[in-house]
Amino acid sequence: MKKNENVYKRNKTLYIVSIAVIFSICFLSIGYSAYSNSLRIEGILAKVRPVASARITNVTLNNTTNGGVSNSEDFTQNKLLGNISLPNQDSTVTYRVDVTVFLSSEMKLSSITGLDSNLEYSISGYNMGDILCNANDECNLGATDDIYITIGYKSGEYDPNNTTYNLDLNFNFEVVQIVAKIGNARYQTLQAAINDVPTNNTQTTIDLLLNTSEVLTVSTGQNIVFNMHGNTISNNGTHNVIVNTGTIRMSDGTIMSNTSQGAINNNAGGVFIMTGGTISATGTRQAIYNDGGTLTISGNATLRATSTQRAPLHNLNNGTVTITGGRIESTNFSGIENHANLTIGIKDGVPDNTPIIMGRTYGVLSDTNFNYYDGIIKGVTNAFDDENYIDDTETSLTMMRSTETINTLTYKVVQLGIPITITFNANGGTCSESSRNINKGGSIGTLPIPTRTTYNFDGWFTAASGGSEVTSSTTFSDNDEIFAHWSQTIVAKIGNAEYPTVHSAVSAVPANTPTTIDIVKDIVLSEVIEIPANKNITFDLNNHTLSNRIQAMPIFETKGTSVIENGTVTTDGTQGAINNRTSGANTTLSNLTVIATGTRQALYNAYGTTTITGNCHLSNTTSERAAVHNLNNGTVIILSGTIESENHSGVYSESGTIIIGTKDGNISTTNPSIKGSLYGVNAVGTLKFYDGVLKGKTDAYNGTISDSDGTPTAGIEVIGGATYKTSHLE
Repeated sequence: MKKNENVYKRNKTLYIVSIAVIFSICFLSIGYSAYSNSLRIEGILAKVRPVASARITNVTLNNTTNGGVSNSEDFTQNKLLGNISLPNQDSTVTYRVDVTVFLSSEMKLSSITGLDSNLEYSISGYNMGDILCNANDECNLGATDDIYITIGYKSGEYDPNNTTYNLDLNFNFEVVQIVAKIGNARYQTLQAAINDVPTNNTQTTIDLLLNTSEVLTVSTGQNIVFNMHGNTISNNGTHNVIVNTGTIRMSDGTIMSNTSQGAINNNAGGVFIMTGGTISATGTRQAIYNDGGTLTISGNATLRATSTQRAPLHNLNNGTVTITGGRIESTNFSGIENHANLTIGIKDGVPDNTPIIMGRTYGVLSDTNFNYYDGIIKGVTNAFDDENYIDDTETSLTMMRSTETINTLTYKVVQLGIPITITFNANGGTCSESSRNINKGGSIGTLPIPTRTTYNFDGWFTAASGGSEVTSSTTFSDNDEIFAHWSQTIVAKIGNAEYPTVHSAVSAVPANTPTTIDIVKDIVLSEVIEIPANKNITFDLNNHTLSNRIQAMPIFETKGTSVIENGTVTTDGTQGAINNRTSGANTTLSNLTVIATGTRQALYNAYGTTTITGNCHLSNTTSERAAVHNLNNGTVIILSGTIESENHSGVYSESGTIIIGTKDGNISTTNPSIKGSLYGVNAVGTLKFYDGVLKGKTDAYNGTISDSDGTPTAGIEVIGGATYKTSHLE
């Protein structure tokens, strides 16, 4: 075997010089970091750019068998080059290939390609795809790994007439994503790290460095502390995220499943200890399925599930669950479904407001005995499906019951505590709730709203006058009394007569007598202003604003005759702003701004007649309704002003009549202006067009113009970057 000494010496020299330069740079105290690409010397920025993340730094002949000969060997940054002779079927040549990592990223050898089709290779000293590390388990900048590659014939490919081959092997390197670590050991998957945990119950910490999507198994005898650093483990198929028969401790991060098998399966012999973090299931199963295992939940741990079939925590097959803290909540089922051993809280005679267990049906659904010592249990159907299954509880405490409204749902609430009584003193007014029992040291919760004629309610306080304000989070340690505070206010006037509410002013208007009500301040309303069929009322807002406190109501509803003028009406509710409600009802809007940001229209004209005049501006934002909605053969007359809808037509008429402008032979091409994201006007019924301009992205109008003072003329206008089709008369 003859070796090319010149090539070897050249490569060896290059290798030594390269390594010396690299490590000199790494350890110079002039501001260069091994984890940077930049070298800064006295304000001059020099870019240091290695030619590869990992590369071959040396190749040497290691061994030959059965006549194999290496005639030459050379290398580039990622190629093994050479010439070999394999005179016999079982001849081989083995090279030692030194691979060095040149950047801070962990690297791996993913494949070797380019070998002649008659030949095959095997490697030793390295497993393909593993992280490149040296003997001291150093795996980034400067780490050198030795890879031995043996080249020989494939079975049946030996040709005695062709025994010499040129080598041009590509070593394909890739950056490795390090998902987890155990000490200094690095792993590309979390399951690979779990596989390295001993099975002799030695507690082992796994640091999760990245979010990962895997199906994981923890085996009997493995004792793992998951240090998740806020990262998330999710499943990537139809399996559980983790099936556990070992021991797992979790204190942070998230484990999440959106499949049909839930997140955690804690089987017989499995121990799962959760002191923090979140486990959630958005598929059809539970967050934790405790199938005969031991489960402990405490601290700030959270379990959530959205399934209609399973609770976030499902305990069965003689499983044992102890819950001393945290939160368990289901949006569509019970919080806990229990068929085995369950203990909630600690039996110490001291009431605690945690854990919180909340279900869309029951807080706790159980068909076997369990212990209840602490915590707040909430369920829309009931807190417990059957309290007779409570086997043991704190006999020194009282089971206190209340209700709580969460996202429009009323929950029945149970907690253990020492009850105290808080008395509500309406202080001259009337309150639907005279007193309330709460837990000693607990907060009072949602407060009632008392009423008092000609007064505004200003809140609850600790004294009849003065004192500190009481809110829903105020806590009490003993029986106490709180007091309503009031301020007398005038919001409306009829002539010189003053009224504390708009509704009291409307009640004072005589039947069939035109009457003006002056609004004297901005008002947030708790009930709709209804104009009865036998009344004729002008509401002069005097530049004030009326808005609604309760979303499921309009501001005005006219059944008689009304004029609403000189101010602003605004709503973010589900019933619009102004309703002209019945046949024969007449509403006039003049110099009025109407803003609807909820799910309905600014004006709803049903049956009656509404006239829009003066400098009115009506607008809405919903995609469900137009700014003006006309139906039931109602009539809307738009003499002037602006009507616009961000996400629907400006005016939509299911039936009835829409009249735009005045039929007088004088044509205005700008007033009124009606603009919609779909049509300016979409009229199924009668459309009369005498003045103004209509604008819509789909078209200016949809329907047939039955009468006009001129000829509709189409145009184009760009508004806010959007193109509108327009129509006016000429």
